[in-house]
Amino acid sequence: MPTAAILVRLSRTPLPVLLLLTLLQRTPALRGLILGSPPLASTAAVQLLRAAFTAAGLGAVHSLAGATTFVQTPAANPVPGTVGTTLTVGFTYTGTPSIPQFFAVTGQLPPGLAFVPAPVNGTVRSASPVITGTPTQAGNFTVRVQGFGIAGNGNPVPINFAIAASGGGGTATRPVVAQQPVSQAVTVGSSVTLSAGITGTPTPSLQWRRNGIDLPGATSATLTLPSAQVSDAGDYSVVASNSAGSTTSSVATLIVIAANPAARLANLSVRTSLSAGQTLIVGVVVNDGPRDVLVRAAGPALAAFGLTSAMSDPRLDLFDGQGALVLSNDNWPASLAPTAASVGAFAFATGSADAAFVRTLASAHSIQARGSGAGVVLVEAYDTGAPTTARLVNVSARNRVGTGDDLLIAGFNVSGAGEKPLLIRAVGPKLAEFGVSGALADPVLEIFNSSGARVAENDNWSASLAPVFATVGAFALDSSSRDAALLANLPPGSYTAQVRGANNATGEALIEIYELK
Repeated sequence: MPTAAILVRLSRTPLPVLLLLTLLQRTPALRGLILGSPPLASTAAVQLLRAAFTAAGLGAVHSLAGATTFVQTPAANPVPGTVGTTLTVGFTYTGTPSIPQFFAVTGQLPPGLAFVPAPVNGTVRSASPVITGTPTQAGNFTVRVQGFGIAGNGNPVPINFAIAASGGGGTATRPVVAQQPVSQAVTVGSSVTLSAGITGTPTPSLQWRRNGIDLPGATSATLTLPSAQVSDAGDYSVVASNSAGSTTSSVATLIVIAANPAARLANLSVRTSLSAGQTLIVGVVVNDGPRDVLVRAAGPALAAFGLTSAMSDPRLDLFDGQGALVLSNDNWPASLAPTAASVGAFAFATGSADAAFVRTLASAHSIQARGSGAGVVLVEAYDTGAPTTARLVNVSARNRVGTGDDLLIAGFNVSGAGEKPLLIRAVGPKLAEFGVSGALADPVLEIFNSSGARVAENDNWSASLAPVFATVGAFALDSSSRDAALLANLPPGSYTAQVRGANNATGEALIEIYELK
């Protein structure tokens, strides 16, 4: 609202009283300088001058030597204000040999207004205090101010306030975040927009923050990063403020992935021990075109590595994304030997009961491995083609997790140049929602390199990874679940992901490896 000065002046007295005051030490007269409209300024000044002259004409003298008493009329025009609009009241002095050094304050200021400096035990210790702030409640309020100085004191002067409602509402309301910003995961160079829905009266001002630090110029309901960089990653929130207070939104985590198309997932292998009739399920997903994939189930071939409990006759079945059986293989054809050699797979003996096939895949498929009897089996899926845009983007395996050597172990290979960002998950509790009985209650995920060094691990996943799940199309995990998940930037090489149960617990678990492009 427009501001001007409403001059509240306690000024000169009639001559008879001046003669009396000459014998006494004069006390400062207090004048309130209030930001308001010019017409109100002149009216308030006239009324206060009349009050001063009336008091002086009556010869009223404070009981303290050198102090003159002034009487304020009760009908002074109030200081106008509006809920949600800043208001300031200042003070100047006339007719005084010395400026007051402190003030006694009583009464009630409108909520949202305050003395600066703040009163201590009802006393403002300053020669130039102000009343300032933004009213938050409509109504009429009165505060009394009495100045004190070396020369004595003046009687309390009432300052009346009339605060009008703002926008039809009588009371300011604290900001509320009706729509929280959402966490996201993007690759470098992508455009990112974070948004929040804020309500409040008066309309709140906004300030976006990253990792708790204000972002200059980020003061609208949406924050857009046209080309996100790794340095933009972090925890974002928005602070909404108005005269009724401030509210901070929930944190939205932005993950910026430094994608490297030159590096890729090349293969997956899962070794486990199956009981008679038990099935190992492996999933593969190919994106951006068709890809030739070699799938093998090694049983008898494991004897060459000293395994005496290998499955004697494994079988493979391939299913499409709708669950339809595509093909099966019991004993591998020797014609696949060159293909296996080209991807670095160890050789199968000619005529062995191991299983294998090659199939062109262009979407999601599942592979099931089982045998007529119990034993250890190794299931492998290899990308056999030259690097193109088509690639393996997700491999997974589900089986029962035991103890000791009977863990769920998945091997995978990163090929190409540079590091590859991967999302790796070990899912246990969530499987129960898909009808899997005996799910592992608390899986622990560990990643090892080819030297046997542990390069990453996780017990319970962080909710900050939720946007990454959405980016790669992985199903959501419950925010408080004990499933495990991690992000890893891995250079080219061979790795194993191991899933075990916390406190040696056992149960069904799913291990997943997703490429982040």
